[in-house]
Amino acid sequence: FSGKSIEYLGYSDELIQSNMFLLQTTILSFVVHLPWSLYSTFVIEERHGFNKMTMGFYFKDTLKKMAVSQVITTIMVTPLIWLIKWGGDYFFIYAWGFTFAFTMAIFFVYMDFIAPLFDKYTPVPASPLRTAIEDLAKSINFPLTKLFVVDGSKRSAHSNAFFYGFFKNKRIVLFDTLLDDTCNPMLGLDEHGNKREFPAEETPTEVIGKKKGCSQEEVVAVLGHELGHWYHGHVWKPMILNQFLILGMFYTFGLLVKNKKMLADFGFVDEQPTLICLLVIFQFIFSPFNRVMSAVSIYITRCFEFQADRFAVGLGMGEKLQSSLVNLVKDNLSFPMADKLFSTFNYSHPPILERLAAIREEMNKKSKSE
Repeated sequence: FSGKSIEYLGYSDELIQSNMFLLQTTILSFVVHLPWSLYSTFVIEERHGFNKMTMGFYFKDTLKKMAVSQVITTIMVTPLIWLIKWGGDYFFIYAWGFTFAFTMAIFFVYMDFIAPLFDKYTPVPASPLRTAIEDLAKSINFPLTKLFVVDGSKRSAHSNAFFYGFFKNKRIVLFDTLLDDTCNPMLGLDEHGNKREFPAEETPTEVIGKKKGCSQEEVVAVLGHELGHWYHGHVWKPMILNQFLILGMFYTFGLLVKNKKMLADFGFVDEQPTLICLLVIFQFIFSPFNRVMSAVSIYITRCFEFQADRFAVGLGMGEKLQSSLVNLVKDNLSFPMADKLFSTFNYSHPPILERLAAIREEMNKKSKSE
């Protein structure tokens, strides 16, 4: 169908057909999954008080995501296919180099140019919370340059916090849903970020309606955990491992793509486009390997989570970290129990009961050593 589509438009180039195929696949996937997505958002999430979107905002946001995703995919896939066809026997080196450079470029530009297309990132004004976070960063030499609150509440009541940035340019982002009304410095600000004055006998309606979130000490404890990931290199270590895996997979792809019979068994006898070869080999042939590596990745991530918790305990935040985790589970209506075998292979974050037990054990070790 993609071939007939570009023929109708007067084209016959494989690169154009590949991008047309991806565009049509994206549209088909959107149509097929739309009823389930609407049900999940406006029935299940709505029933439990998480959904904050109107129908109009949902479609506007979804279509915007599709457009941005399609642009990024086109920019990545087009040169990649060209490099595979042009690179000869050593194409895997060029393909790996390009994907690495492209991934790094996306990391550099995403938060400054792409993320603001969907959410508003407001610098945290001078406040006790900002001071506490800056003191935490200074205590462990974290090169914090900017601190933001993102208006995640316009989309969902779920909460989160993360840091990003390279080298000496680190930034922290807090979801406004993470902050309770006792520490949220954004309450009482107008749409331009300016402070509004309220008569002493009045209380802003935002404060009255906000019942969830974490206190200032709990938010700092959550960030103590997140900065533990930075301190122990949990970002760049998996990144390096992934680069070796990607290089090896491109090399293996180069060996398998020469097997014309294998591709013919998937129905591609006369024509074997590069994009189809990539999809067949990476999604189907590599499927058992991908499943094994997924289990390994989950195991490593779970170890990282326990290590980041121990880091926060080492900073003296064990009690507040426990209470913050309980609040997050309660606010997000997460089920606290999970089958140990199933969670080991499917949950990148250990269940809260395991984390709380590990935190208490680490606190006991610390108290005994002192």
